[in-house]
Amino acid sequence: MIERAGLLVGLLLALVALYVGVQVWAAQRRRRRVNVMTEPGLSEGRRTVLFFTGEYCTVCHYRQRPAIEALQGEMNGTLRVVELDAARETALVKRFGVLSLPTTVILAADGTVGAVNYGFAPRDQLRAQVASVA
Repeated sequence: MIERAGLLVGLLLALVALYVGVQVWAAQRRRRRVNVMTEPGLSEGRRTVLFFTGEYCTVCHYRQRPAIEALQGEMNGTLRVVELDAARETALVKRFGVLSLPTTVILAADGTVGAVNYGFAPRDQLRAQVASVA
């Protein structure tokens, strides 16, 4: 009986380790793919925030959008914001590895991807990321 319990515990630990390993690998792969991208057509020569949202995403509408709007106001029109419906922009969703909403992508003026935030990103974090691609 004790031997079976030990075998089950070992099997469970192996499954947990496999799950964690796959999650880490997927996150690193997504990060590497996004960090080497350049999207000059999306930035149109200005620093740009791509804001992936959805119809039923309350965090998008009540937290992320106000943070982005406040940052845009601070930047006196020098920051371009493009709001994208994730359900309609499937090619961009796939390209940037969007798995959760909201997702924000910071692009430099030349279209180089500076940062990707999966989930809510506060205004201060966005400000620092936008400043780093200037």
